[in-house]
Amino acid sequence: MEKTASKRWRESGSTLTFKEWINRENQKGQASSESFIPFDGGFAHADGITLDTSAVNATISDSIKQAQADINTVSGLKTTASNTTLGIDNNVLLFSTVLIAASLVWYFHSRAKKS
Repeated sequence: MEKTASKRWRESGSTLTFKEWINRENQKGQASSESFIPFDGGFAHADGITLDTSAVNATISDSIKQAQADINTVSGLKTTASNTTLGIDNNVLLFSTVLIAASLVWYFHSRAKKS
């Protein structure tokens, strides 16, 4: 189990205040300008779990760069209107409608001739 910064400060026996001590330790191990406790390899939580924020930040920045590259490659494509209605292709729907209308016209015309 890794020690928290306050435990390390107490065990160091330093005459510096905690704030001064942590600033000195941060300057010693200048791993990242964003990390508060770089000598711990990340941020130590009270429950003993240490998170490595540099890997998370690198992954996020890589994902953002990839998304921007994808947007740049797709920006040249045109968006078209949907070619379906209720999940049926519009051409099939039009053909079916014409076929039904023609059969109804033929049915009523042949009934009219018989009468």
